[in-house]
Amino acid sequence: VQMMYMKEDVDVYYDQAINTSVLHLPFNGTHSMLLMLPDDMARLENAISPGHVTKWLKWRKSRKYEIYVPKFSIKTSYKLNNVLTEMGMSDMFSDCANLTGISEEVQLAVSEVVHQATLDVDEAGATAAAATGIGIMLTSYVIYPVLKFDRPFMVIITERNTENILFMGKIINPNI
Repeated sequence: VQMMYMKEDVDVYYDQAINTSVLHLPFNGTHSMLLMLPDDMARLENAISPGHVTKWLKWRKSRKYEIYVPKFSIKTSYKLNNVLTEMGMSDMFSDCANLTGISEEVQLAVSEVVHQATLDVDEAGATAAAATGIGIMLTSYVIYPVLKFDRPFMVIITERNTENILFMGKIINPNI
């Protein structure tokens, strides 16, 4: 799988209670992406809550890391008929539906409600520059910590101001 790479200061948090590294990547104004790399996916899935997201965003620290993230795309579709019926919106699927604002001539009812979501993560929009030079100087070797998303991980998209979770998914096999 193609991995994206960067070495720079990023916001991270390590949640010791659930042995999970959390990488915070802000994008497009008011939204952020959290990538969670757990030691044990089942433990993260059983524990995760909006309170965790609040804690991770509050206590993240900026530090230089080497980051490897696979390009990925998550697409899903959900039929919401049962969910809406359980919420008390059953008339819209029957002969009792009142959709006269849409059509006065024929009796209408809703046949299905479908929700689709897509998340594509790649380096689109990124720019790169290269230069070559030779210099001689006294150096010391610096080792940066590495976050490599090459095993199952979770992703959350949040709205930064409210910390509302807009999207949550998991990548089971990032090596495909």
